[in-house]
Amino acid sequence: MIPSHSLPDRDKSSVVINKLSKSNEYDYSEPHRHEYYELFYFQEGGGVHEIDFVPFQIESHSFQLVVPGQVHQMKRDPGSMGYVFLFRNEDVMESKVIVDFLMDFGAHDFENPHACANLNESEAQLVDTIIVDAWKNKDELSPSILKHTLIGLCLRMREKLPLNDTSTSSDYSKFRQLLVNDFRSVKKVSEYAEKLNMTPKSLNSLVKKHSGQTASEQIYKQVILEAKRLLLLQVSVKEAAYALQFDDPAHFSKFFKNQVGVSPAEFQKVQS
Repeated sequence: MIPSHSLPDRDKSSVVINKLSKSNEYDYSEPHRHEYYELFYFQEGGGVHEIDFVPFQIESHSFQLVVPGQVHQMKRDPGSMGYVFLFRNEDVMESKVIVDFLMDFGAHDFENPHACANLNESEAQLVDTIIVDAWKNKDELSPSILKHTLIGLCLRMREKLPLNDTSTSSDYSKFRQLLVNDFRSVKKVSEYAEKLNMTPKSLNSLVKKHSGQTASEQIYKQVILEAKRLLLLQVSVKEAAYALQFDDPAHFSKFFKNQVGVSPAEFQKVQS
């Protein structure tokens, strides 16, 4: 079963900053996932960070984002160094700056779910100073100050990212957040439309405008992505089907093969 980590009780009231060279409570190099966000900043690059089956080179002066539920593993070279901010959904919902940053970063975008952003030398010097200062003084800083440090970094990062049209639509953002939270139990366009006080036709038009896909296609993609995550972690096909709230494993297998082109068992065999 793939490990899923939550913030320790002592950290639940604040944004947390950790140094990547520090010994961790679990092995970053093994596939795992979290119930919170991780915003990585690499001072020195080297190695590969695989997120939801996509490998990303770890480059110097770069940010990488992992959102709750994503499966990732990091294999850093010995000289790679950096920091990671940990924060929960509750922290996101309280800050419009962070919400907008996550949307621009592609945090809930199927086509770009774990974007990376690179800084030039002058930008990196400033960010290095901010983050290193926060790390050195983290025990003395109040939770609100550390959170405002994260917000300040998000503001600077937004300037580096291409404009994401989805961030200009609060309705589309609400749909994406609903989908990420509810896809296991809610699989019909009409149910999402009702939650958003929209007609199914209006919701489809909205999703099509911002993604080029229908609402059904996005729902199916979210379900398939989670299915792949579970299968990667050697969950049985039957267990994956029930975890995704399919009544019949055979129905799940048929759905998976129609979407992916191979059966769940075949996919799992290739990934093992």
